[in-house]
Amino acid sequence: MSRILTILMVLVVFFCGCLVGLKFNGGGGRALEPQQKMFDAYGLIKNYYVDEVNGDSLESAGIKGMAEFLDPHSVYLEPEKVSYDQAEFKGNFDGIGIEFDVINDTLLVVTSLSGGPSAAVGISAGDRILAIDSVSAVGITRQEVLKKLRGARGTKVRLKVLRPLSGKFIDFQVTRGKISTSSIDAAFMLDNRVGYIRLSRFIATTAVEFRQVLALLKKQGMARLVIDLRGNPGGFLEQAVEVADEFLSQGQLIVYTKSRKGGVEDERFVAKSGDGYEKGDLIVLVDKGSASASEILAGALQDNKRAVVVGELTFGKGLVQRQFSLPDSSAIRLTVARYYTPSGRQIQRVYRKGVAGREHYYQEAMTNILPQKLFVHPDSLLYVKNGDVVVYKTNSLPALVLSLAGGKVNGLGKLAALRDAGGVIPDFWVTGRVYSDLYQQLYQSGSYDEMARKILDDPRSSAQEYRSSLKRFIEEYREEGRFESLVVNICKAKKIAFDRVGFIRDRKYIARAVKSKITHQLFGAEGQIRFLVRYADPVVKIAATVPISRP
Repeated sequence: MSRILTILMVLVVFFCGCLVGLKFNGGGGRALEPQQKMFDAYGLIKNYYVDEVNGDSLESAGIKGMAEFLDPHSVYLEPEKVSYDQAEFKGNFDGIGIEFDVINDTLLVVTSLSGGPSAAVGISAGDRILAIDSVSAVGITRQEVLKKLRGARGTKVRLKVLRPLSGKFIDFQVTRGKISTSSIDAAFMLDNRVGYIRLSRFIATTAVEFRQVLALLKKQGMARLVIDLRGNPGGFLEQAVEVADEFLSQGQLIVYTKSRKGGVEDERFVAKSGDGYEKGDLIVLVDKGSASASEILAGALQDNKRAVVVGELTFGKGLVQRQFSLPDSSAIRLTVARYYTPSGRQIQRVYRKGVAGREHYYQEAMTNILPQKLFVHPDSLLYVKNGDVVVYKTNSLPALVLSLAGGKVNGLGKLAALRDAGGVIPDFWVTGRVYSDLYQQLYQSGSYDEMARKILDDPRSSAQEYRSSLKRFIEEYREEGRFESLVVNICKAKKIAFDRVGFIRDRKYIARAVKSKITHQLFGAEGQIRFLVRYADPVVKIAATVPISRP
């Protein structure tokens, strides 16, 4: 952090302290004394700093610095970010109605939302948006896309579009309208008895959406439900509580919170009626991207012995944030309490305060914690092993972690490390296969998206005949005859060393990854999920068959 920013942080800390002191001490002179140097330093910077300093910028930088000093989830939000978040979590916003991606600096239309403004004027999946209101969109960032395409309902935006298959450039004028968002990415039957719901986040409409799809799956004869929370970063606590209520009996504890001073921040949430799906088999899928409200839902169902949790150790976010508005429409989102699961587990993992601690916290979140490095005798816990995954049965671990205080558990140090890692421990801990360096480099460089785009842009590709049918595409499409040369050319363009041994070893997985991206570009997120869940996701297959013991 620069010395100037550090000084600014100190200034604002003192300034805020002064305001608080004036408010709660009647404005007496003694309250001003500790903060006097803040006023002196502020005057020095304003009068003598080599460049002119904007006072608003000083305030924002200081508040941001104060929030970053606390914990990894306390943040300062600029007015624009506040507005964007509010629209997202309310479940609707005004825009043009496309699902998009940015691939190699190119803005790609993945799909036009049915009934939306873009679909109405004929914008299609695969179109490239080259300019927005006569300004080039080449090299645009995702955040810039949102800023340019969202706007007040009824306003217009002009788009220059390239349609690759025909090679034509087309000009569109789109009138922005209300776009409804959903937290349910997909909901369907895996077979005649197992239902599947992919829940991407918890927004204001999540509970209503969830009850609707749950009812539809029940009508189709569902006897086992798989709820997929992988990659779900959380959202509204109340919505997670309502979803949990669909599975629990009246009076069962869902989650409780504890704050420093007690009062309104200390709450207990219990199930009210739970008549949505109280008796059938229930599996919850989690991974290291499942956080906050996702962990509350998984932890509540696990502690109440209502569901079996399958996947990886979750993110470990057990801090409660409350958003406070500031006069300029900015806000500070401040941690005010901690979450606890019904059994008393505190799912927040250990963190260090300050900017360095925050950076380490998020870097650590990307690291897989492997169960075989924590268990004393991992072989005794092995559940199943095949070519793609290894699964450990870990049902007893939550109880072991809770009993650490007694100091009588074998492997105390390793279990203590697991406790410090936080998160929800899955009942069946799944570790995936190790892919070749070639596979991983192609993934990290965005090459699978690019290969999918090249295939779809080629009129000779066999993918063209499946554009109108997701079912036929999933069941019948095979890798292109020129697939290896396509991978070789991508490697050359990306300066990736083509490892033939790695390619032969992982060819089917590379082809599967490309097919997944083609599915997304042709049929949107739900189409891609249907393909992955049915043909390329071993964790879902485990969830569909894992045994459930009744309490």
